[in-house]
This record gives sequence, C-alpha cells and structure tokens, in this order.
Amino acid sequence: MAYSTGDAILDDHYNAFATSVNAVWGTGTGDAGYGQGTVVTAVDTSTAVAASQWVTLLARITSMGSHQGTSITSITNPAAGDVIGAIAAISTNIAAVTTGRLSVAARQSAVTTNRDQTATFVGTLTYTHKWAWGSTAQARYFFNAGGRVGMSGSLTGHTSDTKADNWASLLTAAGAYLITAQASGKSGGSGSAATNDTNKGYYDLTATYVTVFKQLEDTSPYNTSFVQWQARTQASAAAVEVSCTWVDSAADSVSFNKSIYNVLDQVDGTQRMAFTSEKHNTTHVSDAGGTITVSGTVGHA
Repeated sequence: MAYSTGDAILDDHYNAFATSVNAVWGTGTGDAGYGQGTVVTAVDTSTAVAASQWVTLLARITSMGSHQGTSITSITNPAAGDVIGAIAAISTNIAAVTTGRLSVAARQSAVTTNRDQTATFVGTLTYTHKWAWGSTAQARYFFNAGGRVGMSGSLTGHTSDTKADNWASLLTAAGAYLITAQASGKSGGSGSAATNDTNKGYYDLTATYVTVFKQLEDTSPYNTSFVQWQARTQASAAAVEVSCTWVDSAADSVSFNKSIYNVLDQVDGTQRMAFTSEKHNTTHVSDAGGTITVSGTVGHA
C-alpha cells in the first residue's frame, strides 16, 4: 500500500524509511555510510510506531541535511497522542540527503605534515606520503562524511636567481591537489596543468599508482622542468599513498659556488611538500573515521 494521506500507515512504511536513512547514517556500503552508531531502529508488526520513533527518524534526516548543506523541507515533530498522518515531505527529504550524501557544509581545520629537504636541488626530488586509517571502514567514513586529503609544494629561503625563482613560481602555480570521496583536482594556483585528473577520488584509486597531476614550468629555458603527483590506495583501501616528484630537466651538470656564480644556478633553500587531511565538522555528524597515522619519505636523485 502506498504511503499517502488516506491510506493506513504500515510498519513497512516506517521500516523502509528507516532502512534508507540508515544506509547513509549508519554503516552503509561503498560511498554511502557515515558510520554513526545511533541508527534508526526498525519496528515489527506487533508494535505501534511511537511518536518518539518518528522524532528520531526525522532528527537523523535533519542532521544529515545540516551536515551536507542540503535543503530539505521542515517537518514538525509528532507528539504522543497526535493523530498519525502521512508526512508528505519525508520521502523527498530522504531522497535529497541520499543524493547529497558526499557533500559537506563545513570541515575542520587542516592537519598538515611538512616534508622538507634543504640540500641543493638538482635532478629529481621524490616525496612519498601515506595517510592510514585504522580500517577500511574508517577510511570510508572519513571520505563519505566529507573528509579530504591534499598536497602542495613550495620553495622558500632560496638564493634569488632565475632558476630558483622559476621553480618557486612553478610550485605556486601548481596550487594544491585535493582528493575527496568521488572527485579530485587542482585547487588554487594558476597556469595550465598538463594533467589535472578531476575523477580520481578515493573510490577511483587502486593499489597501482596513477598520475593525477602534472604541471610544467612555462619559462624558457626551464620549460621542461615539472612537478608530478601520483596516487594509490594501500592496505585494502585503508590507506591512501601519494608519490610527488619534482623533475629539474634543466639541471646544472657541474657543481659550483652560488655565492660566486649566478648563471643557471642550482636551487637551494627549503624544498617542501605539505600534505594535509581535513575531517568534516562534527556539529551534526560525529567523527567515525578514527585516528589518521601518517608516514613518508624524501629522496633526492
């Protein structure tokens, strides 16, 4: 029987709503599921649906809408003793928060790990970084609730010469690369990236590295130098790992003293990759993602 005004309201109606809400609010599967323990309890045919149960159901929908920034129709909570009638907007509201499940209205401040190296840079720099969750489920909850990870490079404190200044400009132009549940891509910066994959979210990554971003210097004779980011999942998708390389194709072939010469200088200063993770704001949805453990390396070839 349909759930509509004039029809009997069956336990099946309520339970169907509860199942749909729990698919996003609770454990869920794949890119649905916030990992919340306070799921909506089903009813059986021998028990009346209490007003308090409807209130809980509506509260979960409201919390999800507020968490996501999804617009839903306001529904007044029923009270004990009220005449039970069909709530016309409930199906529409559930559909809206299900569709918007990967959206997030606000995130917490980023947690940043800086990986630095200060040796004179010539050739190739490779940085690796891994974000590891306690389980694949916790990684899912992190991304499903709106969490994201990202990376960006910078060069500071260098001797100001043409080559180093161009490297600093390239890193600024590259901006940040961010990975969410089902999307990715460059944020900020300038110029045109040779590769900027916007479809390599957490659920699109596999155990094999794939190049998600590459940008070249745009000033001759340094326009063969580039930065490149690769990404993959590890530990049955309980971890995301990235490999970030800076390739100096215009590197000097002979070492010399920067204080004397200022022609095609090697690059000094602090060469940094910043790796960030941002959890969702927990005002409406609690953090089920657990602790994120980070590790990584810096290598100069």
